[in-house]
Amino acid sequence: MAKYDYTKRLDSLRKRRIDDSESKSIIGKYEVLTESYEQLKDTSTVKYVMGAMLPVSTQYTKLTLAEAERVQNQLSSLKEKGYDIEFKYQGSVTNNTHIKAHSDIDILTLYLGFVNLEPPQIPSNPYKGNPVQDLCNLRDDSYVILRKAYPMAEIDNNGAKSISLQGGSLRRKVDVVASNWYDTLKYSQTKLDYYRGVMVLDYKEKKQILNTPFYHNKLLDEKDKATMTSFKRVIRLLKTIKADADVTINLSSYDISALIYHMENRDLTIGKSPLLLIRKSLEFLRYVHQNQTFRSSLLVPDKSRSIFEPNRATNNDLMLLITELDGIYQDLLEDLKISGTNINKEIIA
Repeated sequence: MAKYDYTKRLDSLRKRRIDDSESKSIIGKYEVLTESYEQLKDTSTVKYVMGAMLPVSTQYTKLTLAEAERVQNQLSSLKEKGYDIEFKYQGSVTNNTHIKAHSDIDILTLYLGFVNLEPPQIPSNPYKGNPVQDLCNLRDDSYVILRKAYPMAEIDNNGAKSISLQGGSLRRKVDVVASNWYDTLKYSQTKLDYYRGVMVLDYKEKKQILNTPFYHNKLLDEKDKATMTSFKRVIRLLKTIKADADVTINLSSYDISALIYHMENRDLTIGKSPLLLIRKSLEFLRYVHQNQTFRSSLLVPDKSRSIFEPNRATNNDLMLLITELDGIYQDLLEDLKISGTNINKEIIA
């Protein structure tokens, strides 16, 4: 007997990935949208894992970006208050590892009045103001603008790193992040935009936190290209399993991406047998769980910190994810055995 109810899981998967109320704006007329995995002549288990690996429709992603642009346009009035700013986006939508039609998106509101430099770089014209206070002012003024622009929305200004907006006329949750540029040594040497970091305001602690979202995305894209898109397929699968699990698994999207980033490319490049990805992923995650020395050596893709450290990913949460994935793997093997096939079965969705 299967460990999980795949009829229920397929329903959750579909509701997460498709919004029938947005069908008209996507295809020009009201229709119930279907996805390729739903047409497979396979068991519910196979359909679930195949659907979980697929990217969300680009049409929904376009709507997410359109909502972010709406908010950005409102924030542009900050320039009338004397702020020199520009905007960038970050998050799983920007690297195509999101699993929801209604995915959140972060807007980086970048204050251009000053730039932080990676040592040993020295500013030729040191900033005379207070960067943290300036970013706090930026956030405060952003909140006033958003409160006026979206009176029916739920606007939460209590987060340490962002103002969150949702509801009202907004079709997506949008997080607004006060920040400024951080010029790394590599950026100063190459002028390649993906090497440029950002300093994000921690509004509660009144400090700046370094982040490198564009370099992170570049590294993920390179890994995905080297593995014929299997890398991001595994990330989406694990994020979906986490979302559907009956237990709470405190591994962030960033944690999951960072973990799978350390899988060998050869173990991710398995041709037309995507079900093998589950076995290979299980083997890797078990190895991480069982080997403390190896686990402690794992860094996030940009090498800025360890994956497993206090208040970050834990080995217990990794074990919860492994247990969920193993349950699906065993159900999959049983289905394949009944159908007279095996894990090497070629499937295209």
